[in-house]
Amino acid sequence: MSSSLRIHPEEVRQQIQRLRRWRAEWAEQLRAAQRVGIALIETVRAAPGRGFQAENTAQARYLGRIEGQVELLTRTLEQALARLESAFQEAARLLEGPGVFAPGGALPTTAVAASFEEAYAFIRKWEGGYVHDPHDRGGPTNMGITQATYDDYRRRHGLPPQEVARITPAEAEAIYREFWEQSGAGRLPRPLGLVHMDTAVNMGPGRAQGFLQEVQQQNPGTPEAAVEAYLELRLNRYLELARDPSQRRFLAGWLNRLQDLSGHAVSPEFQRAFREKILNRLTEDPDFTPTREFLIRLWSAPGGQNP
Repeated sequence: MSSSLRIHPEEVRQQIQRLRRWRAEWAEQLRAAQRVGIALIETVRAAPGRGFQAENTAQARYLGRIEGQVELLTRTLEQALARLESAFQEAARLLEGPGVFAPGGALPTTAVAASFEEAYAFIRKWEGGYVHDPHDRGGPTNMGITQATYDDYRRRHGLPPQEVARITPAEAEAIYREFWEQSGAGRLPRPLGLVHMDTAVNMGPGRAQGFLQEVQQQNPGTPEAAVEAYLELRLNRYLELARDPSQRRFLAGWLNRLQDLSGHAVSPEFQRAFREKILNRLTEDPDFTPTREFLIRLWSAPGGQNP
C-alpha cells in the first residue's frame, strides 16, 4: 500500500454511526447471553436428582464447560464494548484534527485497529469441536486447530504430545493468540485485520500472507476495497480447490463462512453484494451447480446461514 493513508471525514462519520448501531446490538447480545447462561445453569442444577453433580462426574464436567463458555462469551462481549467506546473517542478526535493524511505506520489507531477479541469470537463461531474427516487434507482438528499445530505448540512449551481431541479451551486461545501476533493481523486496519486473521486460521499463515501481499500490490484506495480484493483471492482459492471432486463436498461450507465474514468485517450491504458475486462465480462451472442451489436456499432461509 502507499506510505500514507487518506482520512476521509465522511467515511469516519459513517463508521461512527455504524459503531453506535453495533454497540446497541452487542449490548443486547451481552444481556441476552447472561440471561440464557444463568437460566441454563439454574435449570441443569435444578434437574431431577439434585445430587447428580456429586454422583456423576461426566455431568459435572459438562456443567463446568457450560459455565466456562458463558463466562468466556460474557468477557469477550464486554471487551468488545469497551473497544467500541474507545473507537467513538478516537474517531471524533480524527475528525477534529486538521490533518488530511496519516503517515503509514501511524495506523492503526484505536478507531481502526483490528481486535483479537472480535476476531477470536468470529473464529469460535465457525470452528467447532473435534473432527476427523478422512477427506480433509488438514487431518484431525479440534476447535479449528490441527494435530500438527497442537503438537508444535506443546513441544515448544515443554509438554508431552497428546491427541488434539484433548486440547483445552485455554490452549486453543493461546494458539490463536500466537496466530494473531505472527500473522500481523493486529497491525492492520480493522476490516482487513479480521479477514487476514480468519484466513490465517482457515487456510494457513503462508497462504494468508501471500494474499495480503497481493492486495498491497493492488494498492486499493479504501479499507473496504482492500477487504473486497482479499475476499476475492480467498474465493478464487476455494473454487480452485473444489475442482478436485474429493474437495468439492467442502465448498458450500467454505463459501458460507466467507460470506459471513464479509458481513461481519464490513456491513450487511457489503455482504449482500458479495453473496451475489459468489453465486455468479459458481455459474462458471456446471460442477458447482448443486453448491450454488444449496447456498441460494440457505441464504434465503430465516437467519441466512448455518455455521
